[in-house]
Amino acid sequence: MSVALAVLAGLAIAAPHLLRLESAHPATAATIWFAALSLRALGAFSFAVFVVLYLPTTALFDLVTHWCWHTVLPVVATHLGLSGHSIGDVALLAPMLGLAASLMSVSFGLWRATRTIRAWVRRTSIGPGPQHSVIVGEHDVVVAAAGFRRPTVIVSAGALTTFDDEELAASLAHERGHIAHRHRFVLASAEVCRSLARLLPGTRRAVAELVFHLERDADRWAIERRHEPTALASAICKAAQRRPCHNGALLSLSGRGVTRRVRQLLSGDQPARQHRLDILAVAMTTLVLALSAALPSAVLAGGDRANQGSTVRHCPN
Repeated sequence: MSVALAVLAGLAIAAPHLLRLESAHPATAATIWFAALSLRALGAFSFAVFVVLYLPTTALFDLVTHWCWHTVLPVVATHLGLSGHSIGDVALLAPMLGLAASLMSVSFGLWRATRTIRAWVRRTSIGPGPQHSVIVGEHDVVVAAAGFRRPTVIVSAGALTTFDDEELAASLAHERGHIAHRHRFVLASAEVCRSLARLLPGTRRAVAELVFHLERDADRWAIERRHEPTALASAICKAAQRRPCHNGALLSLSGRGVTRRVRQLLSGDQPARQHRLDILAVAMTTLVLALSAALPSAVLAGGDRANQGSTVRHCPN
């Protein structure tokens, strides 16, 4: 059963890399990429659990435990307090410690970015802007959804002087699409998954594609509110001179895949629902939920087997 789930997870992870999702509905494409990213994170966590629970039952671990730190590296072992511990102890803890350190790093980064952006908006705010936005005293062209708990649309003084009325209205609608669809929570979750699966090939591309399709989703939100695609495309190009920022707390208009987004907007082709891709998105999401629910019981069962099949060796001090 576990082998079958692992095979399904592998196929699901590879699926978005093999499919052409640029023509799919943006919400469907974003769901598929987010599910694949979640499966990557689950795979990395499962590997760490496997090392902790199952490595002690192998002959290799039994061989390694004969090697003690104070005999291999006596000076280092004494300095770091590793006397009495075997090399196998570090081998068991290394994957979990690596994941924990990565998770803490990205969590701290998100918290710091949120505080920094909130302070920046408060410091540079000039006053209320059009359509309940906030004007910030920035010379660059900036239109973004800022904040995490209570996000607001910000527009820079440079954007107000650069955009015409149609471009400004379309760009503000784009940012309201980010807020309405709660993309900030998706991106924050994606950062957590990326921190766990950063060593797996293709993780960086998965995050980039997810951000791209979230931008397409916000573009679609603006178009559905009868804003001209050409006006939105023009605004995106003008804002693209500034480096985009996407961390959940700030989603700027100049997001991922500017060229691809502008090409799609100018072509006038609006992606329609594709039932096969919708089914794939539902299936991948179901697989993520199933594996997440099955993981705790698998850990408990593996822990029982590991306790029964392993022998603990102690190094003499």
